[in-house]
Amino acid sequence: MGTAAVPAASRRPPADAETVRVAAVTMHSAMGEPAVNLDRVEAWLRRASRAGATFAVFPEECITGSVNKSELPDDAVLAAIDTAAELAVPRLEALCRELGMTAVVGTVERRGDRRFNSALIVGPDGYLATYDKMWLPGGEREYFQPGDTLPVIASQGWRFAVGICADLQRGDYFRLAAEAGAEFFLLCVAGSGMPELVGSDGDQTKQAEHHRALHVTLMRQWSAQSGLYIFYANQAGKSGPAWFPGLVLVTDPHGELVAERLPTEGMLVAEVSRGVLATACPTGLDEEADAAEGPVNSAGRSVAARAVAGNSALADGSVVS
Repeated sequence: MGTAAVPAASRRPPADAETVRVAAVTMHSAMGEPAVNLDRVEAWLRRASRAGATFAVFPEECITGSVNKSELPDDAVLAAIDTAAELAVPRLEALCRELGMTAVVGTVERRGDRRFNSALIVGPDGYLATYDKMWLPGGEREYFQPGDTLPVIASQGWRFAVGICADLQRGDYFRLAAEAGAEFFLLCVAGSGMPELVGSDGDQTKQAEHHRALHVTLMRQWSAQSGLYIFYANQAGKSGPAWFPGLVLVTDPHGELVAERLPTEGMLVAEVSRGVLATACPTGLDEEADAAEGPVNSAGRSVAARAVAGNSALADGSVVS
């Protein structure tokens, strides 16, 4: 006789759970092929579920590929974005409902003639929110529009915030998330710099170590200052003309690096503990940052946190400034 499937609801952490397991996936994305990439997301989500994770974070532009770095003609880019918009949410909703998981998956969206570097956030009860990258580096400012809202999501008894890649440069985003009640921060990344460090045989160890050295310092600093766990998931391998370092990093509320993986496609599962969160002593940002008027996006607009629970914003539409 076969083994009966375990209902998704029984796999969810209880509302008063003291720990939860979070998967960070460094996935290879095929440039401009959302259907292929969603198949890969499904495979990794199923692996994460088997490993006991109930939350998972995937890389930036994971569903579409990093089309802003591609050599695709614009009509092919737009076709990929539109296909992703059609396929992604229904597919992720079905998977998260079946597996009892909450997933954060990077994509590119367009609204009218504007494009956004976004992350879809989906839980066991369906779509939760879309986060738009707020801090766009110079090379992206002509391609994307920046967001100005940081959703702090309540799902499966936990609260978390989401960021994308260069958002890591902004310590005030992490402080804002913590002030709004987040317990951990999920960061989707598609950093592809220093391709000259890739070996002639395709070995990306040196490239991944370079990215690690740049990013782990900031992660440790923001974790210590905000009292948050931070999970970082970069793309892996060559996609279009770009090489992605296949890197996962996790820091804890004391600012310690607690888990890492490099330089190939794979997954890391780490635990978030309320016991550890309770022992954290956030140091806050430095006096100069504290004296600033507040966080802004790369266009200089003020940024606010928005509480999200279930399938929509909280009933009072509360905004945390």
